Amino acid sequence: MRCPFCHSDNDKVQDSRTAEAGYVVRRKRLCQTCQRRFTTLEQIDALNVRVVKSDETREPFDREKIKRGIERACSKRAVTSDEIEKTVQKIEEAIYAEFDMEIPTATIGEVVLRKLATLDEVAYIRFASVYRDFDDAKDFLQIVSNLQRDAQMDGR
Repeated sequence: MRCPFCHSDNDKVQDSRTAEAGYVVRRKRLCQTCQRRFTTLEQIDALNVRVVKSDETREPFDREKIKRGIERACSKRAVTSDEIEKTVQKIEEAIYAEFDMEIPTATIGEVVLRKLATLDEVAYIRFASVYRDFDDAKDFLQIVSNLQRDAQMDGR
């Protein structure tokens, strides 16, 4: 690893720690030439899962798009950034566990909805209203009654 200060290729790893549920390794390094410290992050390269959109176009899977959507749905809710990050991680794990080449956007949306239902009901309704393109109040009433039915079945 080249030092960002003196550009020497002579460093020593002083500490290594995992982050993001073990998907990232953070390394603290010391340049042997200039004695300055710097940190590097090591993570898995893109796994090449492609998202198949409704118009049949394809694009690379982007976890940040999911994160932005969840952040929007959780706006002004009592959901921490850490909870959002863990939810995105669970969604990503579910997708990579089941799909290795392509995944339809509809499937991603359903996975996100399942995870949001356990995270925050209001965020779930917000996301569902956009994802499922609600037309009127009946759509909201239907999803709320589904949530209540599920809660009664789960004993909540």
